Amino acid sequence: MRIAGILVFILFFTNVVFAQDSTQISYSEIQDTLVKQRFIDRYENVFMTKVPTRHMFKVGISQYNGGENRPLFKEKPFYDLALQIGYEFKFLPAFSIALSSHIPNYGISSNLKTALSNTLLDAQLRWYFDMKRRIRTGKSANNFSGNYIALNYYQFGTVIQDPKIKFDTQIGLRFGIQRRFFNSGYLDFSMGLHQENQWFYYGLLHNWTFSTQTSLGFAFGDWKKAKDIAVCDVFLCEENIEEQWKIKLPELTFGYYLNRIRAGVAYERRIKTSPLTLNLQFDVGISKGYNYFSSNELFNLKGPDSRYRGIMALSRELSMSFAIQPRYYFLQKSQLRRSKSNNGISSLYTGLNIEYNLYLGKHGFYGFNPDYTLPHFNQNTLHVGPMIGFQQRVFKNGYIDLNTSYNYKREFYNSENSFGFRGNLSVGLAF
Repeated sequence: MRIAGILVFILFFTNVVFAQDSTQISYSEIQDTLVKQRFIDRYENVFMTKVPTRHMFKVGISQYNGGENRPLFKEKPFYDLALQIGYEFKFLPAFSIALSSHIPNYGISSNLKTALSNTLLDAQLRWYFDMKRRIRTGKSANNFSGNYIALNYYQFGTVIQDPKIKFDTQIGLRFGIQRRFFNSGYLDFSMGLHQENQWFYYGLLHNWTFSTQTSLGFAFGDWKKAKDIAVCDVFLCEENIEEQWKIKLPELTFGYYLNRIRAGVAYERRIKTSPLTLNLQFDVGISKGYNYFSSNELFNLKGPDSRYRGIMALSRELSMSFAIQPRYYFLQKSQLRRSKSNNGISSLYTGLNIEYNLYLGKHGFYGFNPDYTLPHFNQNTLHVGPMIGFQQRVFKNGYIDLNTSYNYKREFYNSENSFGFRGNLSVGLAF
C-alpha cells in the first residue's frame, strides 16, 4: 500500500509539472484601424496659412514715411502715423501686386486738403519667395501670409513752397513679413532701401535711404471665414503675468536728407493680484536732417513771402519723454468669472497719464539769416490727464498697446498752460 501511494503521488506530481510546461503563449498582431492624423499647428488657424486667398483689401494704420518730414516737437496725437487704405492681388502663387495710400495725421489743426496733398501712394511688386515650397510641402495655401521681397514705387502728393513744385517719385527695394490675423486682421513689417531722387538723378550709388515701416489693421477678401478660432493660443488667456518688460519696434530712417531713430521701452507690474498696475515708459527720438515747418504757423509771413506755404529747415533734434501711468484693468474680474482670461494685463484699461517731455532742437532756415533759429526750442513740458487704452499680449513675446489721454499741459519754458489730447501706439516685444 505504501509503495502504491508513492507511485500515485509521483504520477500526480509529474502530470502537474508537464502540464505547466505545456502551456503555450501565442502572439498576434491586429491591424490598427485608425487613420493617421496630423495635428494642426495652432498658427495655421491664427495666420490662416491654409486658407486660399487671391484678393485682399486693407484698412489700417501705418508709420508715415512721407515727403514732408515733421520735427519731433510736433505733439499731435499719433503724429507719426497714417491711415492706410490698400488692395493686394495675387496673379501667381508667389507674386502679387500691392497698392496702398498712406494719408498722414496732422491733427485737427490741419484741414483735410493738407493731409490729402501729403498722401503717399505706394505700388509694390511682391515676390513671396518661400510660398511655392510651402504650398508644395502642404504647409500653406496660396495666400498672403508669408515673407516677401518687393520692388516698390513711391509717389508723393506733397507740395512744398511753390505749389507748382512737387516731390519726385521714388523707387526702392524692400524685405517684409506679412501675416493674416484671424478672419479680419493683418500685420505687415518691412525694411528696405529707396532712392531719394527720381530715376537716379545723382547716380546709381547716391542718395539711398534705409527705413522701416509697420502697418496693421483690418483685412477683407475672398477667403472663407473660420468658425472656431483658438483665441487663447494667441492671447495667453491662461497665463498669469505679474510683470513685463516691453520693447517698442523702432522706427528707423537713414539717408542723405534725414537720419532719425524713434524707440521706446516700458516696464509694467501688477499690484499684488488686483487689476491695478503701474506702467513706466521711456521714449526717445533723435533726428538730423531736413524738416518741414508751416510758415504761417511759425512766422505769420506777409507780403512776398506769403506765397510760400512752408519752409524746409536743416534740424538737429533730441526728444525724450518719461511717463508714469497707474492703470486699472476694469474687465479683469468679469473675465475671471467667465473663465475667459487669467492674464491681468491684457484688456481695456483706464488710468492717469503723468508725462514729462524734454526737447532740444536747432533749426536753420533757407532764405533767412543762416544763424536764425526759432525761439523756445529748448523745451520742457509736463502733461497730466485721464487716460483710456487697450493692451494685448500676443503669443509669448509680442504685445500691442494703444491709448489716448486728455491732458493739462504745462510749458515751463514760457509759463503757458493749455489742454489737449495725446496718443500712443506701441507694437513690439514683451518679456
